Amino acid sequence: MEENGSEENTSAASDEKSATSDMEQKEEGRDFDRHFALYSCNVHKEERNSETESIASENSQTDSNVSLSVLSTDLDASVETELRKFIGQKLMKNLVYSDTGSISSMEYRSDDDVKTSFSCYYCMLENVEEKQLVVNGDNTPDPQQRKYIVCFMALQKNSLDYFQRELDVYCNGVVQYLDQQVCCDPSMQEEQDTQDKSKVTELTNIDTSVRTYLENWCEVTMDYTCRCMKILKQSAKYILYGALVDARFQFEGMTDQQKDDLQRFLKACNLSEILKQTDQEKREASPASTGSLDLLVDLGEYNAAPQQTITLTLAQNMVNCSPEDCTIFCEDWGKVLNKTDLNRASQIRHVLEAFKIKYIQSINTLKRLLIQAEADYYALYKSYVFIKNSGNAEVLLNYGHLDSIPEVQDVVKSLKEFIKEIKQTPG
Repeated sequence: MEENGSEENTSAASDEKSATSDMEQKEEGRDFDRHFALYSCNVHKEERNSETESIASENSQTDSNVSLSVLSTDLDASVETELRKFIGQKLMKNLVYSDTGSISSMEYRSDDDVKTSFSCYYCMLENVEEKQLVVNGDNTPDPQQRKYIVCFMALQKNSLDYFQRELDVYCNGVVQYLDQQVCCDPSMQEEQDTQDKSKVTELTNIDTSVRTYLENWCEVTMDYTCRCMKILKQSAKYILYGALVDARFQFEGMTDQQKDDLQRFLKACNLSEILKQTDQEKREASPASTGSLDLLVDLGEYNAAPQQTITLTLAQNMVNCSPEDCTIFCEDWGKVLNKTDLNRASQIRHVLEAFKIKYIQSINTLKRLLIQAEADYYALYKSYVFIKNSGNAEVLLNYGHLDSIPEVQDVVKSLKEFIKEIKQTPG
């Protein structure tokens, strides 16, 4: 009858091993070849016949409705041209969304016939200026609405998928630097009737603050995981434990940058927002916004236990935690984290996501066993074996969701008392 627990341990061990082996196969390329591109997208609202349609220049990819021009990039010309075609195709299919980015794979073939796969994030920014650029005297709105498209690229496949939320926030942050201004040169005003109105305006910060901001996208949105792991080291297991019990963290002896990095890292580990979803929210939420939520069974209303406080102190470039509470489950996953390449943000994030999924699966399995145990004593024993061999008994049994489910309250109470008696028994 102990076979179920043994199988669970074997499964957990294999999951932890595969968390790194899968990423080793996916990350054969370097994780440091990352690039950006910023495009100006002119959407023509007026219908124009083919005789008056402007001809695309070498710097634009144009169809009958959209003109796409590069404003800033660090890509080689040939790769940038391919990216512009790629974005143009997405625009024609209405697959470039405003304020919420998408991530797709883009293939590039060089002149030497070398094929390279990019993971590409792209997002449209609309309504950048509250006031429309008005260049004609009667204050009629410009028929061309200027929009921007931000692209971030990484060489190895799937490297950006885990950082969707961070990329969305960072992408929208570029708006503050897009200080488009009307050019007041009288000679240009005389040519307004014959020129494209987009040429009467310019982005004054495109080569300074805008470019600097875009160049730092990877350091801000992804590399915080690497910086955190390099100072956390063996203390990573306490962070994982704190994430499972939804602890409150305090920081001592750290710079503002280190605090910000750790807060981002903690948010990447935390499951509280997922587990606080109600049944109605789960039904209404889209798969893109819920992440691993579809793996959850109905866990009822969320009753949060009193929050534990964990203090993180940085000394000699190493983080110490107080108190040092942990479980075997968190220790095992902490070891997996420390076995990863600490210079590869996507590999670290992959392990964190695997850790969260494994915990959610444990909650699902335990709840099913507890419901069965209400009318089946053998299922009650199976629940005990599962909890005992999970290496996470304290967290699972004290999880607020389980106490809030009427059908299993008595079973949970019995298991807690039984495990407490076992621990107090000598030998």
